[in-house]
Amino acid sequence: MSCVATAVTARGLAAWPTSRVARRAGVHAPRLRASARLGNSSPGGGGGRAIFAGVSASSSPEASSTGDADASSSRPSAPTLRRGSNALQSDEDGAPHVPVLMRQVLECFRDVRLRRYVDGTMGAGGHASALVKNHPEMRVFVGFDVDPLAHALAKPRVTAAAAETRRDGDAPFRFDAVAANFREMRRVLSETPTEAEDDDVDAEAPDGETGRATRALFGDVDGILMDLGVSSMHLDLPERGFSFNDDGPLDMRMGPGAPRSAFDVVNDWPEEALAKILREYGEEKHWRLLARRICEARADAPIKTTHELVAALGKIPGVKGGRSGGVHPATRTFQAIRIAANDELGAIEEAVPAAIDALAPGGRLAIITFHSLEDKIVKTAFRKAAGLIQTQPERPFSAWERQPPPPPKRVALVSRKPVVADAEEVKRNVRARSAKLRVCEKLP
Repeated sequence: MSCVATAVTARGLAAWPTSRVARRAGVHAPRLRASARLGNSSPGGGGGRAIFAGVSASSSPEASSTGDADASSSRPSAPTLRRGSNALQSDEDGAPHVPVLMRQVLECFRDVRLRRYVDGTMGAGGHASALVKNHPEMRVFVGFDVDPLAHALAKPRVTAAAAETRRDGDAPFRFDAVAANFREMRRVLSETPTEAEDDDVDAEAPDGETGRATRALFGDVDGILMDLGVSSMHLDLPERGFSFNDDGPLDMRMGPGAPRSAFDVVNDWPEEALAKILREYGEEKHWRLLARRICEARADAPIKTTHELVAALGKIPGVKGGRSGGVHPATRTFQAIRIAANDELGAIEEAVPAAIDALAPGGRLAIITFHSLEDKIVKTAFRKAAGLIQTQPERPFSAWERQPPPPPKRVALVSRKPVVADAEEVKRNVRARSAKLRVCEKLP
């Protein structure tokens, strides 16, 4: 299952449909439930057709492996993309995304023998290629991403980084690109085989000869990184519809196969559901007013573009000079719609416990968050796995009864407080100002 990175044109990579009307058939708003989760669809999953012209992230619907790293060590060039006015800068390889907290990420994995590594959000391959360069002992790299553009950008960078660190006689480097959301980590890694290392116990091969044991990668991973939220590739390409700075189709899908887009949420969901996500996902004070304005605007004609959505929101009460606390008034609304369209919080809730289970003893899980909703889920999952949060008993216990046993300690928190960007990095890359890095280590 191997493929060669496809040469793509700028418009081929960036081209997303200008109209979402054709995809509305069969899409309905979920019923309101008591929980905060709206919908349980898997971003990037389902049978959606590939809409990136000329982009092939994998020869199969899910994964591809490049096998040995390419012998060439020349620096790869990123495809030239038509970027909007929201674009800030590119990284050292020219990729349209600058990874945040790079130094801190490298430090948290510095003392780990990173033989088997999983990148839950491969993106443009910035963190991935740096970790490959800094860990020549790496043998297996598994990268998740639902976006074909991410695969086209990351694959040549990771393979080139591996080629730079390989020496004659080294074990081959295996790169598995998985075209799936990181919420599928448990299933994918359980189905991904890996060979035992030299310091592992040999097993009896089926043909009676002694050889290396082959087992599932799940539970045997040395390091996992998840960089949550959206990347500059999403925000800087108007065709993706994530930003209101440039007009573009109201899309916001992380990947082309997602069953729901922002267009569907804005135009099909009832007012109560819109109000709910604006309040809970956007933390918007005027959630009732903005939900009503959206419904009034779409009654005249479907809201198809980002600027049409901004116009539908209108002037926000209490906002002067077009800003509220330094934040554009449409920011929270766009965040809420994006989270709901991709079910981002539901994916995180599933992925974090699976990532902890996937680690080998001594392995580390590092997660970068960008807003309080993400960070709260990660913090709670880490503290629960560290035995710092008592699970709710089925019934209350009196002081005279034997108390329930304390929760098991499965991980150790590498740092009690999240690691944040320093002033110098924030000055270079303003998008690092809200980034928080949390790290835990699997106990034996």
